[in-house]
Amino acid sequence: MIKNRIISFSRSVAVLLLWSTGLIFLPPAQAQESVGPIAHDSLLVFRFPSGIRMFKTQYEENSRSLQLLRERLCAFQKGKDTLYVNGYSGSAATDAANRRLAYWRSNNLKGYLINTLGLRERHFKTVNHSSCHSLWGEVVTLGFSPTVPVFVSEDSISSVSKAEVPAPDRKEAPVTAEKEVTAISPETRETAPQEQEEWVSAISGDESFSSGRYLGVKTNLAAWAGTILNVAADVQVSEHISVELPILWCPWYVSDKHAIKTFTIQPEARYWLSKPGEGHFFGVHAHVGWFNVKWNRDRYQDTDRPLLGAGISYGYLLPFNEHWAGEFTLGAGYANMRYDTYYNIDNGARIDTRTKNYWGITRIGLSVVYRFNLKK
Repeated sequence: MIKNRIISFSRSVAVLLLWSTGLIFLPPAQAQESVGPIAHDSLLVFRFPSGIRMFKTQYEENSRSLQLLRERLCAFQKGKDTLYVNGYSGSAATDAANRRLAYWRSNNLKGYLINTLGLRERHFKTVNHSSCHSLWGEVVTLGFSPTVPVFVSEDSISSVSKAEVPAPDRKEAPVTAEKEVTAISPETRETAPQEQEEWVSAISGDESFSSGRYLGVKTNLAAWAGTILNVAADVQVSEHISVELPILWCPWYVSDKHAIKTFTIQPEARYWLSKPGEGHFFGVHAHVGWFNVKWNRDRYQDTDRPLLGAGISYGYLLPFNEHWAGEFTLGAGYANMRYDTYYNIDNGARIDTRTKNYWGITRIGLSVVYRFNLKK
């Protein structure tokens, strides 16, 4: 009891000293509900229960810190500004266990911000510590510069006296079975101990794709309904853009009078409104095809060049779980084909050469997708 009072008193003195020198910004008591916009060089504090690595938005003041972060991000310049994350843990029995817990806390917080605020892993720089923060204990701090003063509300100051540094011999508490969102960065991977590689985050749904590069392998059920064999790959090439390459072919020989042999590729560049591999997208595609078709008395074959054309499309990808998804797409555009017509007999003579111009539907897709998460 005496020890706790001494710790509480020393922390209160430290806070008062920092406040008196301007290193802590304290809002007035009557303005607690409206602190105002956070300063550019101030620090946000996110709290975690002792021994728990999952980020809870409603725990203590986390919701308020998130609100302040959203206000500050209005001026955040992606590609220029950086968010500096520091994770602290001192409740585990060893330094390695403390650093591991701080590592997961930092990544779970970043994963939440990536999935809700549109940030990316490259916007963060992370350092994890195998000790409690000198004022707040088990926390993750987030700032807009490497060395920053601290922003706290009155509740934070009152809670400083309540926060106790856990005893070093206390064992790490079991993790709750609630869902976690984790985005592992190269920076934090380097600072984490090697044994962290054995840990697997409990990620569900599509959230595990927040920090990797999307790759989807798919097949179009609508084309199969028309007896067209097909496979496609879609790979992310930037933050919002992916490139898809479908291959479609028909090898069917029914009889001397009926045969369909075609081979078509239809590459498409896609712009995703959210991120590649999830939600709505718009595309621009081209098509190149070769064909040799027998039907009744005539045979139709491409000439010295294949079918050519282009079009635009819209689509939507709906995740079913971490890997499986369904995709719908519909496109329209132009196609030009030049072909010869022959008598449908062995070595049949050529009847004529024709050219056709087509405007209309050029893509219909109802696909089953298996998604991979490549390392960036």
